[in-house]
Order: sequence, then C-alpha cells, then structure tokens
Amino acid sequence: MSVARYTVSFALRQINGHSKGASHLLTSCRVLPTVSIYPVRNNSFFRHEDNDRLWASVTGVSNTGKKKGRGKKQRSIINLHRGQIIGEGRAGMVWPGLTSETKRGDEIVKRSQHGPKQEYFDNIIKQRGAKQTFRSVKLMPLQRGWTGTTRAGTRSYPPDPVGDYDFEGFETRILQLKKVTNTSGTVKAVFRFSAMVVVGNKNGIGGYAVAKAKKWDAAVRKATNQAAQRLQYLHRYEGHTLNHNFFSQQTATKVYAFRKEEGYGLVCHRCLKTICDTIGVHNMYAKVEGSTKNIQNLTKAFFNGLREQETHQELADRLKLHVVEIRKEHDYLPVVVASPSDGEVTKEPPPKEELNFETLYFDGKMSLQKGKKRPFYAENEGHKRAERHRRMLRIQRKARHERMIYELEPPIMPKESEDS
Repeated sequence: MSVARYTVSFALRQINGHSKGASHLLTSCRVLPTVSIYPVRNNSFFRHEDNDRLWASVTGVSNTGKKKGRGKKQRSIINLHRGQIIGEGRAGMVWPGLTSETKRGDEIVKRSQHGPKQEYFDNIIKQRGAKQTFRSVKLMPLQRGWTGTTRAGTRSYPPDPVGDYDFEGFETRILQLKKVTNTSGTVKAVFRFSAMVVVGNKNGIGGYAVAKAKKWDAAVRKATNQAAQRLQYLHRYEGHTLNHNFFSQQTATKVYAFRKEEGYGLVCHRCLKTICDTIGVHNMYAKVEGSTKNIQNLTKAFFNGLREQETHQELADRLKLHVVEIRKEHDYLPVVVASPSDGEVTKEPPPKEELNFETLYFDGKMSLQKGKKRPFYAENEGHKRAERHRRMLRIQRKARHERMIYELEPPIMPKESEDS
C-alpha cells in the first residue's frame, strides 16, 4: 500500500502567484499531520486450518525424510484440551448454572467477574507437560489371557465359513500378538502387527498359522483363516493323553513331553497348555529347555512331536514285538495292547536299551534333572536321630507282609468283640 502525505504545497503555490493575499492564505492554511496506511490481514493460517494439519506441520516429516528413516524421535502431539473446564477462562467469569449454582439460599446468583485464577492456568500447564498414561481395558476373568496386559492366551472368533462348512465346535486361541517393523534404504519404516493363533475342535484336530496386517484384529482374522486351512489330525491315547513320551526340537527350543494317567492334568508351559486345551489333550507333563520365550519355535516343536507319534499298533509292526502295558490300577498285571499284524514275532529281541518305552523316542537325550535341595535342618541332631530311627523301620512292615504271604509268619487275626 502507498503512503499518502498531505502537505501545504498547494498553499505555497498560491503565495508565489499572488502576493496580495499571501498573508491571508498563510493565516488560514493548516499543516496536516503525516498519515501512514499499512496492510492488514483479516485471515490467518491458524484460523482456516484444522487441528491435525497444524500438528502435522510441527511434528511431521517430509516424504524424503521418511524414505531416509528420519523422524524416529518425533515430537509428540500435546492434547491442549487437558485440564480445561467449560466456563473457565482468562476473564474469570462466573456463569450461573455452568460454573456455579443458580441460587444461594434465597438469593439468585448473577453473572459476575472475579478475575483470572492463577492456580487454574498453572494446573493446565502442568497437565500438558505430564506424560500421558494409557489404562488397559479391564476384561472379565474368563476373557483374560496369560497376563492382564497382552492378548496372548485369549479366545477369538472361529474361522470364517468355507463353502457350506462353518467350523462349528472349533475354538481359536491367540498365542502371540506383537508389533513388527521393516525399514529399508528407500522405503520408510512400515509398522504392522504379527499374530500367531491355534485353531482346534478339542477332539484331536488342530492347526496353527502366523499372519501380518496393519491392524491387530485383521492380523488375528487372517491367521485364524490360514490355520483353519492347515488343520491336521493328532492321535491321542484313549482321547486324553499322548501315545508315548517324545522329544522334539526346533532350533534352540527343546520339548520333553511325557504321557500321564487320567486325572493328572496339564503341567507344562502356558503356551503348550493353551494348545492342549484346543486340541483335546487333558493329561500331560512337559519340560521346555533352551529358548523358552520363543513362542513360534515352541509351537512348531510341539506340533512336530504330536504329528510324528506312533500308535501302539505301528510300534508293534515296526519292532515285531508285543506291546504290553502295566498299570498300577490293574495291580501291575501285564495287558497286551498291540501285536504284530502279520502275527510274526521276532525271536531275537533288540537290546534292552531299545525296549524301554519311557525313553524309546528321546533319541538318547534326557531332560535336565535337578537334585533335591537339602533342608536347612539337615544337620540338626534331632533330625539325624529321627532319620536313624526311620531307617531302622523303613522295611519292617513290607517284610512282615511278605512273610505272612509265604506262610513264614502267622497272619494277624482281628480281635473278636465282647458282644460276639
């Protein structure tokens, strides 16, 4: 904008041309002050842009910077609404019905101004500078997983129907859900979610899969559908436990699984317990050595061991021997559970080491057995005296029972009551 200057140049020209009225012109002319006119902007950048665009200009990174991997330590967005109360402001106004009551006794409260509250503004500044804490959503006890902060171990939706099959009776459990990233020299850092789930019908059919997506729920859904297409049948002995003990290894993760009797339960890693609940194994003991936190290797090793199990009939056909089972509940009487299909039994049995059914599938490996810790009172004289007395009588009852069986000692007859 140009600057307009109002001067007395017109009056001076009149004086030079007409000398008679010079005094009159000089007395009637007034010198006006200098007036400057500057441009004024009625609109501002901060008025016509929204909140997201303004914060992006402060915390954002250019496309070139993203490709080079910059912006890893960006400035976080501050919520300017934290600590503010509707009706409170710099003027310190009192609004009846909003910031105060409408009546105080019989007196009606009117709008008034008390001045700014310094404590109110100090509290706003303090809350803006404080770090934001995120509270986890509370779940019902039956919906919780292994811990209260992750979704590992929680149940999810069943697989999507394939044609006319709707996977009725199948259950989905999340084994792992984590955030992963991939950064290269030409592409920016790409964040995604990786989900590992297991799907089963609790009746010997199960499968697992790993999938990635930009959102965690999409990753879980994708992994669930992939696991439903990779189902496999896993044989169980009498529908509740393993066929036999086995050893399985995946890279640095080693799994020693032991079959147990009915009613024992599941004593194993929490990941293996979730898998057993899904496929229908109710009684098992497992020991994990090596890398115990690698969920993917642990799952792969356990599924490989379940898939490579031999039934009793397959074992009898391979060794050409009878498979005999001895149980405590059967008074240790041998029961033949499988025989060779062709009826041919080898006359030269393999070495004694290969006939041990407990370690037949361990490939010569054994799990680490920790020794029993001595109690703190082991050196006490009273404890030693009690141990010596217990050692003297440790087999007396068993030996007397055997003597009565072989009629070396008369049996103990029950005392007859006086009534009889």
